[in-house]
Amino acid sequence: MLLIRPYNFLFNIIAGYYSYLYARCFATTIWQEVCQGDPLSRSTGSAIRDKFLRHGGAKDPSVLLKDFAGDSVIKNSGGGIIPDISSLCKEVGL
Repeated sequence: MLLIRPYNFLFNIIAGYYSYLYARCFATTIWQEVCQGDPLSRSTGSAIRDKFLRHGGAKDPSVLLKDFAGDSVIKNSGGGIIPDISSLCKEVGL
């Protein structure tokens, strides 16, 4: 047990970074699909409120993302969901 304890910190750092990249994929796709044209417009704000925020925790997050940013935001894989990485690759120039 004492040997595993020092590695917990390392695993937490790796998991946190993985979660950050996962969320960044979603964020860049949402930006490119919904907000890039005019992020401060009334229509963009209404879309965020009506399609994303209004439901709170009542709807499955994958359904919220698809309704908000289109079907390209996530992909189903092995019973789970994975983000579409193409928008992140485009943003960082890959």
